[in-house]
Amino acid sequence: MNILGQARFRLIDRLRGTTIVSTLKRLRKEQFLNPAALVTISNKNRVQLIEHALMSTPYYRNINKDVHSSVLTKDIIRKNPESFFSNTYVGKKIRKGTGGSTGAPLVYYTTNEAQSFMWAGIILSWETLGYKLGEKVAFVAGTSLAKNDLQHTVFYRLLNVTVYSAYHLNDSDIKTYLIQIKKTRARLIYGYATAVNSLAEYILKNGPIQFPDLRGIVTTAEILSDKHRDNISQAFNVKVHNQYGCNEAGISAFECDFGNMHYINTATSLALDSEGNVLATNLVNKAYPMIRYFTGDKFSLLEGESCPCKRGYPIMGSFMGRTCDMVIDQRNKVMHSAFFNILFRDDKHIEQFQVQFNKNEIVVLLEVDDQTLPEEYFMHYLDIVKKNMQFDHYDLKINYPFLPAENAKHRYVINTSNEAITL
Repeated sequence: MNILGQARFRLIDRLRGTTIVSTLKRLRKEQFLNPAALVTISNKNRVQLIEHALMSTPYYRNINKDVHSSVLTKDIIRKNPESFFSNTYVGKKIRKGTGGSTGAPLVYYTTNEAQSFMWAGIILSWETLGYKLGEKVAFVAGTSLAKNDLQHTVFYRLLNVTVYSAYHLNDSDIKTYLIQIKKTRARLIYGYATAVNSLAEYILKNGPIQFPDLRGIVTTAEILSDKHRDNISQAFNVKVHNQYGCNEAGISAFECDFGNMHYINTATSLALDSEGNVLATNLVNKAYPMIRYFTGDKFSLLEGESCPCKRGYPIMGSFMGRTCDMVIDQRNKVMHSAFFNILFRDDKHIEQFQVQFNKNEIVVLLEVDDQTLPEEYFMHYLDIVKKNMQFDHYDLKINYPFLPAENAKHRYVINTSNEAITL
């Protein structure tokens, strides 16, 4: 047992009013229960949450029986946010906001219990790679993961976390980051998939760097492509796992050594609508209940499938992306970003892509690793886009700067509305 690490987290719990240590202890045991037992717990929690919401919140009292079939959207919450407060919840309510990566941002409220679960779920994902409480962690992230106010600065110090900004990833910044990660003997790197890939590309380009203390890398917040996973694994010479979370929906999922993404179904109940959109019921947040919440994400659920790792948590199938990752052409034909992921994934020269479109034009931007290749080498991709989507103008740009998001995540698809795309 890491006594100092335990002490760090117990101090965090005492200062913040959370229960991260006890929640993590429960999840460690719970994850290996048999699937039927976990479904029973999940169903019981769901019934209790719905009964609580119907009795104590104006919104759910009004819709009553429709609670089992209605869909909760961000717009519904934004129009009457006060109606989602439980009038029987007496604990602390914490104001939070989404980053807007699945559309317009949302302000909602959460609890210390929900915050404890969020962090316990993240740490559970770290532990799949051998992390122990209190060990050094390097965050490579933007504002959706890492905040820079005094409260969070103290929090990260107690976590033994050093934050490296995903906003600053030129070669000199990356070199400094890598030196520090090695010098501080970080046991784990946790961050945006594309940001960590930038570090990996620097190593692969400039020569090997040894990280003898590093146990593994966990990526989050973005789709981890096969190309990026290979880059990161090769550069750092450690295992790479993926982690997924949707905090307002109470979703937390982590990858095991067998490549399966397990979601913690005792904290969230998931359903899919007719188009495959994920509807989540947060079973942890009783101050501001969200039932059948439209997450904006698309992924399949492999219910009933077992995993060699012996965990009983259900398995998420392929992650298809977010609703804002859609290209809509002049015929209102919708093409998901997964189309482009599949289109480019087998080309070893393509490191990353971004698609920008409006009602008249579409521009495909490719980041490639070999600038000596002629642009004509990549033009057949634009021909495929032309065959599948209708616009007045089509363009392909090689190694042009991508448009960033405010939280430093990579945006795969950007709808530029009615404004012309200028590059």
